[in-house]
Parts: sequence; C-alpha cells; structure tokens
Amino acid sequence: MCWKRSTITIPKPCSITNSSEFFSVHIDSLFSLPLNIKTVRIVAHLCYGNETKAKQMTRLMSFIRNSYQESSLQIHFDQRLIFDDIHLCGLQREALLLFEIYAAFIDDTDSSLSSLVYNVSDGITMSLIGWCSQSLFDHEHNLISGEYYLGIIDAATTNRTGFYSLRNVLDYDCPILTITFPHQSFYLPNIHTRNDICARNFTEITRDKQEYLCRLLDRPNLLLNDHSLMITNETSLDNRKQQLSSNMSDKDYELANERQFLWSHRHFLIHKPYALPKLLKSRSVWDYPSLIDIYSLVNEITNHRKIDEIESFELLLPAFPDMYVRSCAYRSLISHITSHELIIYLPQILQIIKFDYYYLSPIIEYLLKQCINDYHLVHKLYWCLRQLLLTENVHVIRYYYIFMSLLYIIEEYFYIELENEYDLCINLYNIGSELKNNKLNKGYFLIEELKKLNNEFFQSGQRSCRLPCQFSFVTNRIDFNSCSTFHSLTCPTKLVFNSIDLSSEKYYSIYKIGDDLRKDQIVLQSLTCMDKIWKLNDIDFRLSLFNVVQTQECCGFIEMITESETLLQIEKPLGTIKGSFSESALYNWLSSHNTNERDFRTALDNLTYSCAGYCVATYVLGIGDRHNENIMVKKSGHLFHIDFGKYLGDTQKFGRFNRNDIKTKLFISSDRAPFVFTKQMLYAMSDGGTSNDAMHRFVDLCCNAFCILRQNSSLLLILLSHLCSSNVPNLNYDTIRFVYDRLAPSLNYAESITHFTELIVDSLNSTWTTLNGLIHKIAQPTNSNNSSSLISNDTTFSFIPKTYTITTDGKIISAQVVDYEKRTKQSKYYLYKLKVVRLYITYNYRTYNEFYELYERLNKQFPLIGFNLKFSGQIEDNLIAQRRVRDINDFLENLFRLTSDITESDLVYTFFHTIQRDQQMNDAKEKSNEELSPRSSQISSTNNQSKIRIQLKYDNGKLFVMARHANNLPLKNGNEPKPYCKCYLFPDESKSTKQKGKIANSRNPIFNDTFTYEMDLAEIRKRVLHVGVWNHVLNVGNHVLGTVDIQLSDIDWSKENARDYTFTSLDA
Repeated sequence: MCWKRSTITIPKPCSITNSSEFFSVHIDSLFSLPLNIKTVRIVAHLCYGNETKAKQMTRLMSFIRNSYQESSLQIHFDQRLIFDDIHLCGLQREALLLFEIYAAFIDDTDSSLSSLVYNVSDGITMSLIGWCSQSLFDHEHNLISGEYYLGIIDAATTNRTGFYSLRNVLDYDCPILTITFPHQSFYLPNIHTRNDICARNFTEITRDKQEYLCRLLDRPNLLLNDHSLMITNETSLDNRKQQLSSNMSDKDYELANERQFLWSHRHFLIHKPYALPKLLKSRSVWDYPSLIDIYSLVNEITNHRKIDEIESFELLLPAFPDMYVRSCAYRSLISHITSHELIIYLPQILQIIKFDYYYLSPIIEYLLKQCINDYHLVHKLYWCLRQLLLTENVHVIRYYYIFMSLLYIIEEYFYIELENEYDLCINLYNIGSELKNNKLNKGYFLIEELKKLNNEFFQSGQRSCRLPCQFSFVTNRIDFNSCSTFHSLTCPTKLVFNSIDLSSEKYYSIYKIGDDLRKDQIVLQSLTCMDKIWKLNDIDFRLSLFNVVQTQECCGFIEMITESETLLQIEKPLGTIKGSFSESALYNWLSSHNTNERDFRTALDNLTYSCAGYCVATYVLGIGDRHNENIMVKKSGHLFHIDFGKYLGDTQKFGRFNRNDIKTKLFISSDRAPFVFTKQMLYAMSDGGTSNDAMHRFVDLCCNAFCILRQNSSLLLILLSHLCSSNVPNLNYDTIRFVYDRLAPSLNYAESITHFTELIVDSLNSTWTTLNGLIHKIAQPTNSNNSSSLISNDTTFSFIPKTYTITTDGKIISAQVVDYEKRTKQSKYYLYKLKVVRLYITYNYRTYNEFYELYERLNKQFPLIGFNLKFSGQIEDNLIAQRRVRDINDFLENLFRLTSDITESDLVYTFFHTIQRDQQMNDAKEKSNEELSPRSSQISSTNNQSKIRIQLKYDNGKLFVMARHANNLPLKNGNEPKPYCKCYLFPDESKSTKQKGKIANSRNPIFNDTFTYEMDLAEIRKRVLHVGVWNHVLNVGNHVLGTVDIQLSDIDWSKENARDYTFTSLDA
C-alpha cells in the first residue's frame, strides 16, 4: 500500500544536471509494528539496479509503549538522512531507495526469528524484519517530492529484490513507513547522443591487444554473477568506496584496469558479436554525462550489426537496469524470435520484466499485440500468468495488470473457453485432494467422481473445453474406464480425455498434486534448448519432449507419451532379480514390438541417438533420482526421462524413507553414476551383443553432443540465469555455476572428449545403477495399479505383444517342427524350427516354454480342447530336445484337428506370426549360404577390415591428432591384443615427432589419445601423418598391428575432420 500527500506549491521544474545539492530523505514514522519489538533502526540504501551506491541509517530507536493501544506499536523517527556522497546531478533515472527495517526483540530466543538476516550495529545484534523500496523519478522523469506511505514487506518470506517501487499492497495489517522527500522540482533532461563515433578496424591494434580483448570478451562472468538480489552488504560497499584508493586490492585493481581497457577500445569492438554487454558492464558510472557516450555506443553498434537473441537476453539481465538499453534489447529480441520461440521463452520474458523500471515495457506491448491474433500464445500466457499470480508475492500487481490486459483484448468466446479450463482444473483439484485422503478403494472412488464430472461439468458431452497442457485438443468427456491412479505418495492420476472430434485420438495425461511442477518445466525447456542447439549443428538426437503445465500451486498436468513403458516394466516379466541383471530385457522387448527388420533397425538407431542425447543432457543439468521407474522407452526405440524433481545437482538420497513399508537407513546418494547408461542399453544398441562398433558409435555421439553444448552454452546458461528470480526451489546462481562447471570450460576440445568418454565408461561399469533399479523393483508392489503398463490380452504372448489374425497373415494349412538348434547366448537353450504352410511357406523359431505358453492360453480360452502338452523343468540337452520335437508335433497335430473357431482364432494366428527373431534366423542362414560364393567372401572380408577413427584439428598454431578408437584388430595367437598408438609426422629422420598413447585391452579399443604438434600450418601441409597401432607384449617385444598414412596437404582444415581409416598394412 502507498499513499502520497502534499499541499505545498512546487516551483517550476529545472534540469537536475544543474543541481549540486546532496540527495536526502526524511524518515518520519513507523506504524503497526509487532508488540515484542524492543528497538528499531532503518537502513536506507540508494540503489541502481541491484547495486548499492550509498547507504545511510537512522539512530537506534526504542519503543515508547502506548497504554491506550496495545494492538501495535509506533515509532516516530523524525530524522533526515543526507547522502553526502551523492549529488542530485549524479542520480540515475532508474535509481531507487531500498529501506530495511532492523529490530531487536524483547525475547531473543524466539525460534521464529531463526530464518532472519542479522546485522550487528552499535554492538547490538538486530534482525531484518522487513523492507520496501521507492523509485526516485516518476514516469515523466521528474524527481519525486512530498510525503509517501510505504507498506513493509515481510523479510522472513520474501528476499530483497526489485528494480522499481515495491511495497506490501496485499496485507492491510502490515507495518507502514512514512517518508518525505524535499519539496523541490527537478527533471532529467533527454539524452542527446553523439553522431561522431566511428567504428575502427579490429586489426588496427596490436596482436597482443587483440588477444587480450578476445580473452576478456570470452569470459562468462555476467552469466555467473548473482544479479537478482540487492547488494546491501556493508563490506562490499566499503570496498567499492576504496576502489580508487591506494589500498585497493590486487583483484580490484586488475578488474578496474580490465574495465578501463575494454571501454577505451570500444570503437574497435563495434563489429564484435556479444561485445556490447561486456562494454556496458565496464562502465561503473551511469550519470547524465556518461549516458551520452553509452547511448551513442549502443546506437552505433545497432547500426553496424544485428544483436541476436543471446546478446539481447544478456542485455536484459538485472545487471543492466537502464531502460534505454533494455528497450534496445527488447526491440532486437522481438526482431529475431519467431512466434514459436516466443512461446518457448515466455517463462524468461515474464521474469525479465521484474527488472524493468516501468510497468509497460516494449516486450509487454509486443506480447499483447501478438495475442490479438495468436490464441495459442494467449493460451500459454494465460496459464503462465495464472502460475505467477500464485507464486509471486512481491510482483503480483505487475502480473495482475498484464493478466487483466490479456483478458480485455481477447474475444469473449475465448475468454469463456479459458474460464472453462480453469473450472475444470478446480474440479480436478477437488477430486484429487479427496482421492489422496481416501484410504479405501481409490480406483472405485476415482471412477465415480469422473462419472459425476462428465454429467455435471461436461453436461453429458454438451460442454467442451481445451486442456491446459494441449492447446489444440478440445474435449467434452473423460474416458473414466481408462483412468486410474498411480502407486505413489502424491497419488497422481492418469486421465484420458475423449476428443470432441470422434475421428481424433484420445489425449493421455497425468494430473498430479503435491509436487512443484515448475522444476519439470525448467528441465523440459532446457532440453528443448539443447535439442535446438544440436539440430542447428545437424544432429538430431530424437528427444521425446512433453508438455507440463502447473495450474495451481504444486498441482498440474503432465502429458503422457503413449506406446511406451518404463525400464522397470520392461524388466519385470523376467522376474525381480533376473530382470535387473539380465542384459537382454530391453533388446527382447524392442524385438517383440518391431517385428520386421526395417522397423527393428530403426528402433535400435532411435535408442542409440536418444540415449546419447539424454545421457549428455541429464549429466549437464545434474538430473538426479535416475532409476528404472523414471526412464522410459517407446516401442519405436526412443528412450526418454521423466520426473525431474531432483535437478541441477540436487541428488536423491536414501535416508529414512518409507516406500510401501520397505524402510532403510542408507544415508547415501542414489545417483552415484554420472548418468544412466547400462549394459542392458549397450546390449540392445549392439544388436544383442553382435555389433563391435556400437560402443564406439555411442561414444562418438555423446562426445559430439557434449562438445556442441560446450561451444554453444551461452543460450542455455542465459535462459537459466533469467529464471533465478522465479522463486523455484534450488534454482539460483550457484546452480548456473554448476551447469557451467559440468561443461568443463577449462578443458580443450581433445581433453573434453577424453573426459566425457571416461564418464561413459564409469556409468557403464557402475553396479549401483543396477542395484538402485533392483531396490525400486523390490519396493514396487506386485499388485500396484500402474497405468503406464500394457493391459494383459488373451490374444497376445510375452514375446508377441500385438494381436494378429487370419485376415492379416493368411490361412494356415499346416505347421510342424522340422529341426531344432542349440543356442548359447547368455544361457543354453533350444529353438525349435517350425515350418508353417500357408499359400506360402515360412520358418519360425520358438522355445519349448513358448509352446507351453500357447497351450496354457488355449486351455484358458477353450477349456474343452482335450489334449495335453507336458511341462518339465529339466535342463535341455540333445536327447530331451529330440523327445520334445515329437511332443510338440503331436500337440500341433491335435491342434489343427480342432474346429475352425479354435484353429483360426486370433490366439493361434498370433503365435504363428513371423516375428523379428524369425527374420533374423532366416536371414542368418541365407547369409551363411551366400558366403560360400567368392563375391560374398570378398564383401565379408571388407566388412571385417581393421579400422581406426582419427580426428584432426588445427587451432591457434597447433595440430591436434586424436586417435579415438579402433575396430577388428587382429588376435595374436588367439589372444586379445594390448594395443596402443604411435604417431609421427613424416619426414622425420630423427623421430623427434614420435608420440605414444596409453595401452588398452581390447580388439575394439577406445583410445582417446591426443597428440599435439606446435607447428605452422604451412609446414603441416608438407607432412604425412603416420599413425600405427602396436601390440604391447611383455618380455617378447612389441609388434605392429596396423598403420595408416594421411597426406595432410589433402585435409580441408576449415571443416570437421573425423573419419575411419582402414589400415594399409597388417602384421601377418
């Protein structure tokens, strides 16, 4: 609340630049203070942005208790604070006063005071109990005067922040501070920029200065500093006052020199991208005379080049409160971003406006204009503002004005649609809250409540509305039979909505109460940012992203990705122990859902790319609590992560948790591996362990993704930086530093590849990931209602999850076992070869247990079939397999004697459908026959050639030779080699260029050796790079396994140079 009262005649305004008076403010009184306060002091900070320029404080005041009114206390200060180091002519347009209320209490042991900030003054420890702020110039740039009443904001619940007038407007019982500004009339004149600035050529200065300037511009210091909180620390203020003194610290002196050097060379940096924020930050004085040069520089840069979205976002950091600069950044941002990007960046834009001096900024005006014609944007903005009105206490008035403006400009019909959405959310919240408290049959209660919702809210299909998480979907009914609850502490609900268009698919979502979904929103936006960066660099990691909308505090919608299962569900059919430690679960699951060769190969490719993308993303973002319940895989092979409650280094710990009555007191982190990459995943990527280069390919993808993020990290860091003021738990500038450090900025390109390869190996070899998954599997109740799992179907099998019919596959004439084969992959078992005769003949392969599964299903569906198939737990050998051939054929003969309703049932035709395994077996046999020909032998020989991947890079006068990995190295006397690399630059008679790498232990080693040569590029072009792979043998002598010669004059050094080279000579 704020009131102004003034009856004094104000003289005619004059320019503030002509005034040498000191700035001052009169502290009148403080009303409505708590009764337990003993003494009070007010500290006034003159701030520009988040930086304190000067500070003054009142005397320590004691309460005189009023015997007539005991409900609250009042103190009359009557003190004038004069800022004797600040002249009126030095005030900036965006300057404000921040008032802090410190108090000492009668009872210092009060536990409610433990969270307050303390300040020791005159030997007395005082607590910060409240604050408020007041701008010094009005919207017409006139210096304010007269008396003001300011509502005090509770410091225990809200941090000091804000770059415009902030006071408590919601609580009518809050303390009130009355202040008076001198009755004077000054205005800030308009800035007339110079037109004589001339851009200079960067090459005109010396090479040393060029390199020094480039180093200064490359620093990310603006992104890593905490800009959101007011700098009110007295020590920091005193240090700034001493910057020009002889006692200045070496660090401060160096910083001052760097800033002066940058500013003095500004004319040479006009064409340099991303230089403007650094140049502006190098200015410590922003008074009227300085603004002439600053605005002139801004105009010159914007005239010579475009400011892209990254530089615009950087200029909108709280470090730059000047509205001329911010308006310029807004205009540049508006000119660059598309309507789709505007929707993506809305969370940042709505945080950025907190630091605008005026309520109406160019970006808000642009947003509202765009909303007139773009109702998708209206929909997104509506729910963002709804969220902010719930979570923002200090800035709620600013967001309320925008919210009301949005409702004013839209058509009435869409306003009604938005209200319908909100009403739906209120109804779902009430159902969800009652559901959490329901101790009995949650499923029955949910269905009954959703039936009532269909009748009363949707009016039996006559009323429709959109969904907060999907603008394009309009629903008029909930499919309550498909809805259910998840077994979780927060009791999330699976909701399935029918479309108003009967030809459209249903929409699957999760409605969750009790979790702060803003964390998930931040992670998903960061993943979207990474996806954009990778695609701009021509790599699509096939991320599966989904919508999350918080509709009320700690409550909202999560979009469900259909046709997918968690790793826990994929492993569960194999049993608790075997499923956790088996490498084949994921591979078999993908195989069963992709029954033709092309789809299966595509699925494995999708798995490889998506897994690589999420490994890098979850590592960089520090996503914690990763286990087999929040990693999912689509039937198409796309792997993706869900549930991002632990993020940005906030790891999950097991400590006194109670999960379905399974208790443990392990006070250790459950996120011990850098990220989740398991042998089960690698086994699937390598086509069941048959591909030697799958690991190499995965490592290359991960390293490329990591290096691309390192080179383009500014967008990711700047977007996270702008969210640090959003009051989201565990999101602050320490977490920005965490992400920055995860990108390993101190490492060069080659070192970063080695670093991430080591992370991959550590993750792959981590047993804790498997144990963590086992713990979650044990904790998962066997009868849990998990909505993501597939519903059991009588016409499907554990190895064929889809149903096939006589119509899809054709009529079966006969089927019999004609052969059997012993398989020893992972464990010994037998496959029985089935000859299935239709109008054509196919050969399928089934295990005896799968035949028995058919028999059990037939008995369940047709109880009167009247024949048997024996089940035996014996370990199969050749004699047992021969006997089982006879048993199976007897079973098949009896089966096809039955009536057509059985023999032509979907169950029978599904069993005999040709699956991925059958195609692989048949293809392998055809390939074996083809290999007898000379041509196929030649092709096979080519495919098995020994190769090495070498990456070349020339940078800053140095040649970097990176030996990444090798494939199919020859065995030595039947033993695995111990290879290592040697590197030369020929001609080299003295062998001075010889360099040697580390020893590996594999036919398919990952070397990641980097050999560096400091040499001019002209000389490099004259050389031949000779790379040899040698076998290390103790006591015998090392010998060469293969060599590669690369003519360096043929290399295009402007492009990426990473490729596989076939060895030109091999040891016999």
